[in-house]
Amino acid sequence: MKRYLVLIADIESSKEIKEEQREALQDKMQEELDYLNQTDHAPVAPYTITLGDEFQAVFEEADRLFVHLLRILAVLYPVRIRFSLGVGSIATPINNEQAIGMDGPAFHEARRGMEKLKESGFFFHLNVEEEDNTTLSLINNSLRLLSHEIKTWKKNRLSILHMSKEGKDYKEIVEQLDISPPAFYKNREAGALDVISKLMDNISELIDQQLTK
Repeated sequence: MKRYLVLIADIESSKEIKEEQREALQDKMQEELDYLNQTDHAPVAPYTITLGDEFQAVFEEADRLFVHLLRILAVLYPVRIRFSLGVGSIATPINNEQAIGMDGPAFHEARRGMEKLKESGFFFHLNVEEEDNTTLSLINNSLRLLSHEIKTWKKNRLSILHMSKEGKDYKEIVEQLDISPPAFYKNREAGALDVISKLMDNISELIDQQLTK
């Protein structure tokens, strides 16, 4: 049976967000998810807000996954988001209009992963149906390392990495973020952004391998 990648995400410590800020945050999140649903690499079941502080989507591949996740983290900064990923089959028809009304092992794995994230405090976790323990351990240790690094970043560093992975060049990034060239290079070097970008690509490749099993 075909495997899919399910993403379930929620806002960390959402209950601590003041009521007057909550509506603006939800509007901003909806606007961003609508944008991602219109891109060339949109999920097969589009980003859908299922609760006030939770959203989900279904992908056929992980190629552009981190471009999306980094963009969400940058746009919603300083709000922090947890992203739980589940790979497996889906027992119900794929809903191409909204990521609701579906069920199956991929969703179960993603929900199980969210509980682990709430306990660990990390940003990313992957669960796989009929998992390969060695590969899954490698992926999740890499995701924990990424979480540990990203937790300390300011918005500019998140934005530089996400814009670089979108294919924007140095001049575009500096101009759009309104930062100086030294600030750009300082962020790139201090954050080891080139290495982290390649690590994200490697993780995406490993997830894609799980999808084709």
